[in-house]
Amino acid sequence: MDRSAPRARAHRSFVFDPRFVIGVALVVVSALGVTWLVATVDQTADVFVASSTLNTGELFTADDLAVAHVRLGSAEEHYLDPDDIPADGVVAVRPIRQGELVPKGAVGTVRAGDEAQVVVTVSGPVPAVVERSSRVTLWASAASESGTTFEAPVVLVAEAEVVSVIEPTGIVASGSEMQVELRVPRESVASVLEAMANGAALAIVPDDEPVASR
Repeated sequence: MDRSAPRARAHRSFVFDPRFVIGVALVVVSALGVTWLVATVDQTADVFVASSTLNTGELFTADDLAVAHVRLGSAEEHYLDPDDIPADGVVAVRPIRQGELVPKGAVGTVRAGDEAQVVVTVSGPVPAVVERSSRVTLWASAASESGTTFEAPVVLVAEAEVVSVIEPTGIVASGSEMQVELRVPRESVASVLEAMANGAALAIVPDDEPVASR
């Protein structure tokens, strides 16, 4: 009887199998990859969100903003974080809507000196879509010599920005006129004041109002 066969079979059963090591390595690498992916996805950044709509040229500080924890990835560098605003504040260089993440490109460090704010009285109600930061065109119809009619309207200021719509109160609340505070180019202020002084009929038309289908 040959007793070497069982010993040979027993010896072969403990032979090192490299496939086992490869399998263990794959499991370890997979686990590390999942851990890294979860850690990466779970990373959030603290960035500023506008607590209310900010108009072009408006000075604001960190107290006027809220902090949101969001996942931005590589885009994080393009948005304001709590360390980006100096104590004396920054200025909006374009309208920033309420709830919008504040991009670094939307703020500056100086107030624009080429714009001014004026309050105009417009005829008739203001369109419902007009609100703070809306872009509008200001039209003017000069009064005729008789004072009973008006000439054809012309554009007085294009792309003016609405600072506020002043709601009428008291006995003027039911009138046909409303006041709107606008931010206009400084060189247009004289024309606006002249039109108002001469009794021109003023109206505003939203620049972004959709045209109704016919």
